[in-house]
Amino acid sequence: MLKKEPVRVVLESLAHPLYKLYSGSLRNWEYFDMKLGVHPGIFHPGWFVTSVMLLETIEAMNVKGKTVLEMGCGAGALACRAAQLGAESFASDITNSACKNTEENALKNGLDVRVIQSDLFDQMEQSFQFDFIFVNPPFIPRYPESEDDFAFCCGEGYEYYISLFDKLKYHLSEGGELVMALAKSCDIKKILEIADLEGAEFQRLSSKRKWSETNYLYKFNINSPE
Repeated sequence: MLKKEPVRVVLESLAHPLYKLYSGSLRNWEYFDMKLGVHPGIFHPGWFVTSVMLLETIEAMNVKGKTVLEMGCGAGALACRAAQLGAESFASDITNSACKNTEENALKNGLDVRVIQSDLFDQMEQSFQFDFIFVNPPFIPRYPESEDDFAFCCGEGYEYYISLFDKLKYHLSEGGELVMALAKSCDIKKILEIADLEGAEFQRLSSKRKWSETNYLYKFNINSPE
């Protein structure tokens, strides 16, 4: 079990109720010239440094003309920004509310984003393959009890990651990459072990510390099945 620093425990005890209060109302957020509405209960990209880290990575990559998927899209910040940069952009989420939020934001910004309601890859046709997949995944090893929990809870047995890496090989194009945000407070070792069992290769791209938390971006590659 991961042992948390005392300062982190205090900050997390304060941050969670503050975030629940903040996310209970419609919020607006801007990134460059992109204007997003974030519906109540939807994961807010401006609240979490990992969202900005992923956006900065999209900025640094040449996504023009590439197929890009934002998995677990929430308000669709990554998918919308990828579309602005010339990608063939897709977004997916397990919840209908997040899918509708992303569709509204794409329409508001005049962007072409194809939205698919899917539990990871389960409702996607195998023909859907992507050059880049970006994901800000859930970390808490607990089963979701409400729709809001899907953004934070990955299952007691890390079922989220088992399913993700099991099917990843069918949905990454040749040479494709999955870019995932992780944090020091989650069990990174276990997540990487699950990826390794499925034959995925991984590399840490960057890290950023905010308050008591250190956040990381990892890149994953996996060979397509024969």
